Amino acid sequence: MINSGSITNNITTGYGATPTISISGSGGGGGFLSGGFSAQSINLGNLEFEFNDDVKKYEVYEISQDLLALSVCWERYRKSRDEYKPHPTITKLLDSELFRLVSEDDIAQANVIRDYYSKKIMVLKLKNEGFTSFREDLNTFIHSDGKMFRENMMPLAYRLPEFYEYDVEFEKMSFDYNREVKRMDQPYMVDTKQLTFVKQLLVNKKRYKRKEYWFSDRSNNLVNIDIDTSNPLISLMDMVVNKNDITINGRFKKCTRDGNEFIKVNNKFTFV
Repeated sequence: MINSGSITNNITTGYGATPTISISGSGGGGGFLSGGFSAQSINLGNLEFEFNDDVKKYEVYEISQDLLALSVCWERYRKSRDEYKPHPTITKLLDSELFRLVSEDDIAQANVIRDYYSKKIMVLKLKNEGFTSFREDLNTFIHSDGKMFRENMMPLAYRLPEFYEYDVEFEKMSFDYNREVKRMDQPYMVDTKQLTFVKQLLVNKKRYKRKEYWFSDRSNNLVNIDIDTSNPLISLMDMVVNKNDITINGRFKKCTRDGNEFIKVNNKFTFV
């Protein structure tokens, strides 16, 4: 029996602070449960794991619609926002408005994207190519139904429709050109090349946006020049490449993307 006592929740504010519960009282009996105690203190931090660099904590979401279908839907509305018609105000991937707007076409497109990357990952595994952390996350996400996922998957899902469009366009473009760079024995070289314009692609990364200008050289190699979209001379570049072949002198580097080799031009090049 406890004759008297008190329970005090001592909360200390500040980063890393751990709350404690102090219990005090008096009475007969033996042991904590029967009340035979004078003072006890429980540190709540002892009831949890001690977090360190080897332990990661994720918040898990469960939703009624495929997260990738939501992303496809949002991208569709972002593309049409310049059209003269009312558009919903969407500010996040789990916006309640998006769940209502997802169409059967969005769901079908999400399945197409999943199938595309599933096949690409299977090829990479057959080639025993090492997986980056991004590819590991991609592999996990595309082989799920997108209805239960970790919080850190949302940025990947948001960007995946854009990545898909870029990858498909790159594959179509590279089909007619050398898969392995010809007549370039060294990984780097300084040279003068005459280039024929092939295509522009837009790269929209988190920290920057760039235009990729793709050309072919006389050996049927793909050659890439990329320029930040904020560069004030980019309109001049657009005008030059769309009119005639160009001849440049610069430093060239052999690169690979998804099994396709190409030549990248250092940005310090000069027109000849």
